[in-house]
Amino acid sequence: MKRILAFSLVASLASGWVCASRALSADQQADTAVQDTLVQIEHQWTDAAVKGDVAAFSRCIADDWILTYSDGSLVTKPMALADLKEGALRIESYRLDDISVRVYGDAAIVIGMITERSKFREKDTSGKRRFTDVFVKRDGRWQVVASHECDILEKK
Repeated sequence: MKRILAFSLVASLASGWVCASRALSADQQADTAVQDTLVQIEHQWTDAAVKGDVAAFSRCIADDWILTYSDGSLVTKPMALADLKEGALRIESYRLDDISVRVYGDAAIVIGMITERSKFREKDTSGKRRFTDVFVKRDGRWQVVASHECDILEKK
């Protein structure tokens, strides 16, 4: 009788462990799918900026999006769209590297590096920067709500 009870207990624990590991695997798969989606949005956003595609750029960012630069200046969505429409921002090349994504339910953080050749109102804005983008899933779709960029300074 004790053997049957012990066997039943072990079987129940093993079954629970298998179910838990399958659930974890499903969670990991969901996170991977979200990570892939967010990286895709980052690239769509980049492509839109390079092409000057205001509509595509607008779809990637939330209406309340705000960008903070390392000098403390802020850019809102209306400001960014106006600059893009006007042609004030011209991007010759833009590359994303070293991207990592952390998912927290309906929020996520994307961290990476930008290498760009660009001009803003005839001023050279080319360089390498680190960025952090905060995404939120609203109404079933992911949009960036906050961004931060800082220049990568060359070590002497």
